[in-house]
Amino acid sequence: VLEWAQAIRSNAVVYVGLDALTDPEVASAVGASMFSDLTSLAGHIYKHGIEPVNTRQQTKRPPDVVIHGDEFSDLIGPQFKTLINKSGGAGYQLNLYTQTWSDPIAELGSEAKAGQLAGNIGTMLIMGVKEVATCEMFTKQLPEVSVSEIMAVSGVTDNEDAAGGFTSNNQDRVSISRVPMISPADIVALPKGQAFVLLRGSELWKIRIPMPSKTDDQELPDDLGDMLQHMRRSYTSVVDWPNYYGR
Repeated sequence: VLEWAQAIRSNAVVYVGLDALTDPEVASAVGASMFSDLTSLAGHIYKHGIEPVNTRQQTKRPPDVVIHGDEFSDLIGPQFKTLINKSGGAGYQLNLYTQTWSDPIAELGSEAKAGQLAGNIGTMLIMGVKEVATCEMFTKQLPEVSVSEIMAVSGVTDNEDAAGGFTSNNQDRVSISRVPMISPADIVALPKGQAFVLLRGSELWKIRIPMPSKTDDQELPDDLGDMLQHMRRSYTSVVDWPNYYGR
C-alpha cells in the first residue's frame, strides 16, 4: 500500500514501472489513477501543508516533489492538465519526456488540448528529432532576429576617355533581413549528445550533454553483481529481489 503523503514526508524515492510495452491499457489506467491522486494531494498541500491536519507541525514552505514521467503521453488524462497547470504552488516539479510532440496530441485528440500542456511548460529541452512538427513546436516560440547580408557587386563600363578604354566598379552592399533564430533543420541536424534548451520560456541555450565514457569509471561497480548486492541492501520494493534476479 502506497500513501503519497507519507512518501513525501519521508523524502522517499518512488519508482513506478508500469510496463506499458506489454500492457498499455493497464499501464495507462494505473498511471492516470496515480496522477489523479497526486493532483488531489497537491490541493491538500496547497491548503493545509503536507503534515496531517490535526497536527500543528505545518511549514510555510511546501515540500519539493519532483515527478519524472517517461513517455508521459501514455499517462495523461483529464486530470493531468490540472496537475501541470496548478500544482506549482504545492511544490510539484514535473519533468516530462516524450519522443515526439505528436504523441500527446494523438493521446488527447486535439492540438488545442496539447497546446494547453505546452503553455504550462517553463523549460523545454529538445534533442535531435526527425519529426518536423515537433521541431516547429519549439522554433515557433522563438523570435526572429536581424541578419546582415553582404552582396558583392562588380561591373565594367566602356569609356573611351579612360586610359584602358573602360572603367570598373566594385561595391559591397549590406542589407538587413529578418530570419528565424533557429530553423527545424538545425534541430534535425543536432548530433548525439547536443540539444537546444529554452529556459524560463524565453532564454535559448545550446548545450552539450556529457556522454558515458568507454573507459573505466571509478564511480561504477566492477560488475552487475556488486550493483545488485547494493540494491538489495538499500532498496525497498514490492519485488522479491533475490528470486526476481535469480531466474
